[in-house]
Amino acid sequence: MLLQQDPSLRRQMKKMKPYHLLGLIALVLIAACSKPAEQKAYKAKTVTRENLFGIGAYGTSNAWIAGYEGLIIHTSDGGANWEYQKAPSSTDLYKPFFIDSTTGWIVGRQGTVLHTIDGGKTWAQQNTGSQERLFDICFIDHETGWAVGTMGTILHTTDGGKTWVAQGFGEDRYYNSVFFIDAQRGWVVGEYGKIYHTEDGGQKWVEQICQDIIPKEDDFDFPPPPPSLYSVYFVSPLRGWAAGMDGTVIRTDDGGATWNKVVTVAKFALYSLSVHGMQGWAIGDRGEYIRSTDGGTTWIRVDASIKTRNWLRDMVFTDENHGWVVGMSGTILRSEDGGSTWKTVSGTVIDDIK
Repeated sequence: MLLQQDPSLRRQMKKMKPYHLLGLIALVLIAACSKPAEQKAYKAKTVTRENLFGIGAYGTSNAWIAGYEGLIIHTSDGGANWEYQKAPSSTDLYKPFFIDSTTGWIVGRQGTVLHTIDGGKTWAQQNTGSQERLFDICFIDHETGWAVGTMGTILHTTDGGKTWVAQGFGEDRYYNSVFFIDAQRGWVVGEYGKIYHTEDGGQKWVEQICQDIIPKEDDFDFPPPPPSLYSVYFVSPLRGWAAGMDGTVIRTDDGGATWNKVVTVAKFALYSLSVHGMQGWAIGDRGEYIRSTDGGTTWIRVDASIKTRNWLRDMVFTDENHGWVVGMSGTILRSEDGGSTWKTVSGTVIDDIK
């Protein structure tokens, strides 16, 4: 077939010595029978190729993913099929949160808060009065919620987002994550190890400090700042965790009065952490994945479970078994066995990760 398609090649071959011709034929046969090494290690499946920043889920089947330039995609059958939902804004969207199968919010750039009451068939923009980037949002019922972002922004609503009021104090810090256990008690974490706690619904915020992550002056000529924290999660008013840069995980058993660093052996930044029952999970840069099977007391790296080296930005578990992870270049992962194994719904799979 090759000779039939290229007459010039036939003329050149006639001028060749027999041993030259044999060598050429051998090279052609080797090339035809060989496959690039990458094809053995990589497979691809795609829902989208855009970067995905956040995921919200309700039950075992419904999930909403937010991403680059107003991207919203939704599944109602556990990831078998996906639909694009139209956003009233083309700005980057960072985090969805759903209180049930129909009512949810998404936050993003320029103070954006989007709201739906029909599972995302339609989204309406809410007026927050802010132009700051909002990274995270948390509701404890259909009316009461908080959102956090840049420049120390904390926003609060008691009417489902019809009106938002500022609770922050203008600190020049990124607040990356917010978690409320009830209408009164909540935590915010952010840049340089910042932790704030409220016991009155956010009217007053008190700083909490983890001494274990503050660099000691004796070890440095110019001590670096504490590692930024990107995720906070509580399972009770007393017991919670936060995760962040350099594989940092800290834990409290007294509502944050004291925080202690947890040994994880994680190498890279951790962007999202969650605990349900005896299971715990955290994900981050370059496919970093750590897991706990004793309720968040101890954590181990699980390199072979997630077959990617892309950054993983957000994770949500709706119970001890069913969870989602999203990240770079359209990465969507799904677990139905408590994070022991992950199915790649979208993105590049690296089969040879050990």
